[in-house]
Amino acid sequence: MTGIHEPVLPYWVSLWLFVSGMVCTYDVAYTMNRPFTNDPASPRANLLFGGWALYSSVDRHYLTTNDIFTCSTGRVMLLECLLNFLAIGLAAARNRHGLLLAFTSNIMVLWKTILFFSVFLAQPEGHLPPMNPNKFVWSKFMIFWIPNGVWIIMPTLVLFALWNKLALPPKLSEKYWEASNKCRGDLTFEDQKKVALD
Repeated sequence: MTGIHEPVLPYWVSLWLFVSGMVCTYDVAYTMNRPFTNDPASPRANLLFGGWALYSSVDRHYLTTNDIFTCSTGRVMLLECLLNFLAIGLAAARNRHGLLLAFTSNIMVLWKTILFFSVFLAQPEGHLPPMNPNKFVWSKFMIFWIPNGVWIIMPTLVLFALWNKLALPPKLSEKYWEASNKCRGDLTFEDQKKVALD
């Protein structure tokens, strides 16, 4: 079979996986290397992590040097980043597992972010509020809610976009498994005619 094939992942999904992986890698570098990365006296820290310094002025978890919550989520994010980059590579090689890995990675990102948000809602009495109470509502909205909201909205859009690609119709699924011994794991079958999805 020759010609142009439809990409395994939509281009915007691959772009999201890459951007998310890069931002989260940078985020992990910040949280795992505190106190060096959040030292206000360090010109290097201010240059490399200025955005995170602004963010930590609202989110106390990022301000606290030995915060266990951000260290834990950082470790989880390392796995997410690895899965994102692996999904991009597999999709570029037209391997069918790239689709499943992208879907799985985005479920992980979505649920981790929901867990992260839940820490900021209805804190038990006696605990310090995780958000700086001295910041104005507008600052909290722009610095905290909007950037973190992206990691709820984008994975959700990816899940919707990939759902139909994963949920194959039974007729197509049967044809796939019949031909599965004739392919190398990608989405192209050399001797399989196009199957109608009626």
